[in-house]
Amino acid sequence: MNCGALLMPVLLLGVQWSFAAALDETEIQRWIDTHAKRSQSNEVTPMRARVVGDLDGDARDDVAVLYTLRPRGQQHERRYLAVFRNKLTGGRGGLHYHAHVLVGGTGAAEVNRVTILNQNVVLEMLTHRAGDATCCPTRPATRRYRMVSRSLVLVKESAKSGKPTPAPK
Repeated sequence: MNCGALLMPVLLLGVQWSFAAALDETEIQRWIDTHAKRSQSNEVTPMRARVVGDLDGDARDDVAVLYTLRPRGQQHERRYLAVFRNKLTGGRGGLHYHAHVLVGGTGAAEVNRVTILNQNVVLEMLTHRAGDATCCPTRPATRRYRMVSRSLVLVKESAKSGKPTPAPK
């Protein structure tokens, strides 16, 4: 009898956590679906990557999502980074779209990894060297984005050689 009483709160907390996670995933999916519809594209869902961490210093986990859109009837792809802030609204926390930015795609940079470090979204990627084929960038690089106002701002891009390179315009 006591064992059942001890398990009850854990099960309830598990249900609450799953419900909150489902709501957050719904917000992310809704944003991506809206972006795809506006740009007459379809999402390439196996390429989606999601990372969780504090991006605004409020001690709540925010979410950065890499997603890929392919315009209908075309073969090229565009890779985007979107950030969703975990903020209190009406006394409840939840994810809310903050901003997005184009970070790569066919003939551009190829993003391989996303992490959150020191309130920055860090993208490890490959960019083109002189002589690289359009399909196949080979120069390792890192880009860092920070939330500023209602946007994502490129903080730093560097090649793996350690030399800073100018931020793309």
